[in-house]
Amino acid sequence: MIPNQHGRVVDPTNPQSVIGEYAVGWIKRGPTGIIGTNKPDAQESVDQLLADLAADALLAPTNPAPESINALLSGRGVRYVTFADWLKLDQIEQSRGAALGRPRVKFSRIEDMLEALHKNAAAD
Repeated sequence: MIPNQHGRVVDPTNPQSVIGEYAVGWIKRGPTGIIGTNKPDAQESVDQLLADLAADALLAPTNPAPESINALLSGRGVRYVTFADWLKLDQIEQSRGAALGRPRVKFSRIEDMLEALHKNAAAD
């Protein structure tokens, strides 16, 4: 578990909240509860985040432009999936399913998913 107070992450050596960090689910409360337990648990953490936002108590990114995260990840060599990629994967999964008379066939391995995106991009 990550030490927290109502979802706000706290430094175990100092009871102050860690700015901009929140926890939900089992990492917040330990391996207890059922799927339905997660919704009110998450709501508590989101309420803390919204209170911090209203109090202007969140971190201010150096470059808040949405594209900056793509540049950061690319610069670190991280392969990520964009929303446009997800839409392509959705189409590929539906096509795979149609061939078998199913709504879709999901990818079960990240490597296969990324390879399908690579092949799709090469075909475009």
